[in-house]
Amino acid sequence: MVPVFLFEVFLWLVFAVAIVDGFRRFGFKEGLIFFIPLVIYGWILEESAIAIFHRYAYTPDFIVKYLDAPVSIAAGWTAILYSGIVIAQGLGLSRFKSALFVALWGLSIDFSMDALAVRFHYWTWFPPADVVLPYFNVPVSNFVGWFIILLCFTFFHLYGRDKAYRKVLLGFDAMLPSLPLLLAAIYIMLETEYERAFTNLSWWHMTAMFPLPLMMVLAVWLMRLTPLRTRENRIPLLITEGFHIFFILSAVYVWTVTGIWSYAVAAGVALIPIVTYAVRSRINLAVTPVPDRYRAVQ
Repeated sequence: MVPVFLFEVFLWLVFAVAIVDGFRRFGFKEGLIFFIPLVIYGWILEESAIAIFHRYAYTPDFIVKYLDAPVSIAAGWTAILYSGIVIAQGLGLSRFKSALFVALWGLSIDFSMDALAVRFHYWTWFPPADVVLPYFNVPVSNFVGWFIILLCFTFFHLYGRDKAYRKVLLGFDAMLPSLPLLLAAIYIMLETEYERAFTNLSWWHMTAMFPLPLMMVLAVWLMRLTPLRTRENRIPLLITEGFHIFFILSAVYVWTVTGIWSYAVAAGVALIPIVTYAVRSRINLAVTPVPDRYRAVQ
């Protein structure tokens, strides 16, 4: 088992990298307007979902917690969203396409993260008594929630980027419509209890139905795009790669210790888009002339 301490330290580390790169990219004031609402948003999401719906709980072993939600989870959310938004903008995508991209980009992390986090008891899901969760004891509604959270926040963040109310609301304008939309969606999902439809499926079926096609769609999409400002996207890409490396190593550890290789398969499927993007970026970097401003510092 990978101790929760290591996971918590990792989340703070990628958050620190995102903060440093974001302040360099946006400037100090604009960086605060971006990061502070996002951290608060991430914590409110976790705490409200736990307090209202009572469908999951975190281990008490997290060091930094406020009420029931670890602050490091909000920090990890922030790093993931920062990475996805910067890369989406580097690809020259529109607002809606950026939001869709970030949602799929974030899912590529969560398909392996949630499986291993449950395995290591970082958090535990509580489905109805007669419902089996075949995808590593993680509900489908969790991934739907991730998609909605990332999609909504990214869209409203980009929509308000040049608006006068952004500075007046100190960046919280993206959070205000996103939070009620998510809570409403969770309520509908829980009330319908559609998880029952998957009770008799194996994790192979679940992988073939959800992670694999979504990751293939994202990979094909990335292959059709030409990475822009590749050097400027190195740090955001490194953040995402860091998540994948952490979880692929954790999955290999589980395989080595227990002989259970399904976690490694799940992590491998989740890794498809990031490998596609990394290869595509390096090919583009090799054939693109180095701009003068980079020559000056090399």
